[in-house]
Amino acid sequence: MLSGSQTAAGSRQRIVGLLPRFACKLGEIRSVRPLGEGNINDTYLVIPALQPPVVLQRLNPAVFPDPVIVAENVAAVSAHLNYGLSRNLPWSEGFTFFSTISSLDGANHVLDDNGDVWRLLTYIEDCIDFAQLSDPHKYYEAGRLLGGFHRLLDDFDHHRLDVALPGFHDLSSYRERYLEVLSAHRRGTSVELSYCITQAETRLESRTLAQRNEGQGAALRVIHGDPKADNFLFRHDCCAALSLIDLDTVASGLLAYDLGDSLRSLGNPAGEKPPSVDRVHLDIEICRCFLAGYRAAGVSLSEAETEQIYHGVRLLTFELALRFLTDYLDNDRYFKVQDPQENLRRAVVQFRLLESIEQQRAAIESIAFGT
Repeated sequence: MLSGSQTAAGSRQRIVGLLPRFACKLGEIRSVRPLGEGNINDTYLVIPALQPPVVLQRLNPAVFPDPVIVAENVAAVSAHLNYGLSRNLPWSEGFTFFSTISSLDGANHVLDDNGDVWRLLTYIEDCIDFAQLSDPHKYYEAGRLLGGFHRLLDDFDHHRLDVALPGFHDLSSYRERYLEVLSAHRRGTSVELSYCITQAETRLESRTLAQRNEGQGAALRVIHGDPKADNFLFRHDCCAALSLIDLDTVASGLLAYDLGDSLRSLGNPAGEKPPSVDRVHLDIEICRCFLAGYRAAGVSLSEAETEQIYHGVRLLTFELALRFLTDYLDNDRYFKVQDPQENLRRAVVQFRLLESIEQQRAAIESIAFGT
């Protein structure tokens, strides 16, 4: 059996061996270490001796049916974002986005001997993430950043994006999968599990955002798809928004998906791993600050898009709760977990948050319409 140090050495050797296949000259590699706490891909920070750091990622084929599509989508969107920044538009001042480093043959990825898809990205330095920032102004800045992201992609043809993750944000398919695993699971009973199942059952007939949009006509646009708190970066020396990362889920969709997921993630000050679920709630003032920042970026929302904001935050929270619960019942096949109960705890947090959201519908809709 390999020791931990031998395994680490083997991984480093494999990673370093991939780097010469990309169109950059990194020279001597000083260190390679895991980066972030993502639940999906394997991500490494590569620090050369004389060049800026870069990020190497293995795209998870167990999650993405065709990782090459992911690589192509991200490369196209990140290039468009950086083109937009080059125009020095006043509302995008201070933002930055990573770039994809192509392979020697001009592709946006390389294949290793196992058939795994790897990509190389520029690294955004001198930044901190949402959790490291205590300044309450960060909520306004996060909203401004998401608004800027949407504005920069207003002139990107969303039809260019292939479907990277079939069924993503499809509440109907999540519902079907939940019912499938519910009837066959072998998890033991518990207070937490009973609570989650009860919460899920009372909402299974909820209409999806797409169904709600029928007849309303909110336009499809390029959306981030997963603008949770972890994906917002800020300048290390102040609370100014810097970048929105993890673009693997960029897609054609309704803005309510992004607005709903952001408010779900940022609007719960207790976070997704609270010391007590009793602290979980949606903070209306956080929502107010976030949407004020979003409007400050100059995004023009139609009446239909504004009406969908409440339904976005409610349905995105329900969707994630159902996904965590389903994965728990299905023996943790999708999300990475540290222990066998982690997905259940995650589901409990989201269902508690969902209850808080529904209790504050009138306040959320008032803020959405600026009244």
